[in-house]
Amino acid sequence: MSVRPREDLDLSQRAETAAGRLATQFDGAVLRTSAANYRLALTALKRVQRRAGWLYFALALDKPTAAASQTPFARGIFSGGGRGVRPWFEMRLYPTVTTADGGTFDARAAGLEAEFLKLIGTLIPPGGHLMIEYESPGQNATHAELLLRVPPAATALGFLMFQAGFRGEFKDWYISEGGHEGPRKLQANKSPSGAAARQALRDHRTSLAAFIERPLPINGADAAVIRPCRERARIILKQLR
Repeated sequence: MSVRPREDLDLSQRAETAAGRLATQFDGAVLRTSAANYRLALTALKRVQRRAGWLYFALALDKPTAAASQTPFARGIFSGGGRGVRPWFEMRLYPTVTTADGGTFDARAAGLEAEFLKLIGTLIPPGGHLMIEYESPGQNATHAELLLRVPPAATALGFLMFQAGFRGEFKDWYISEGGHEGPRKLQANKSPSGAAARQALRDHRTSLAAFIERPLPINGADAAVIRPCRERARIILKQLR
């Protein structure tokens, strides 16, 4: 992230700010999968220097029978909004974490990325947004897909964001505008109004339908990247009918 955390926020003070109230809702939240349930453990919560109302966070994973993971499952910054700005999150997701005993756990295969983003989707109201960095290890699929002009909603990360309720406009921050935005990230918005939501869904339908009709790349490796994206596009179009 391009901003630097400052001081630890006393956990007893969380509920005194809009961002702190958001923190209380994901700290200890349970992510349920068909195989097992996992709990989010807030391992860092700090104010961000020179950014009123912004908090830096880090989340680990644990199970009722085990301690929290040694490495984070997610980390980033978030804001509870204010002065016309709606709440938002900017984060990095780690699909693989190191467990308390030094082992490796595939959070993606367990479906925890999707479940976590669904949780975030319940916390962000219309007009808010979610940004996820896609240059970090484990998110290279989204990077490759965007380079091949896949519609953002049909990429690996974009699809999870769309299914989590972020169905407004998408923005690919592939170029820093001013030098302070940090690494490449994908932003998905929640439309601020009914009219904006309807327009965004029309745009998604148009771009996804055109993408499905587009010929596959001649290059075999590129075609292999595109095929799962087409399947995601078909799923979204079926949902939007």
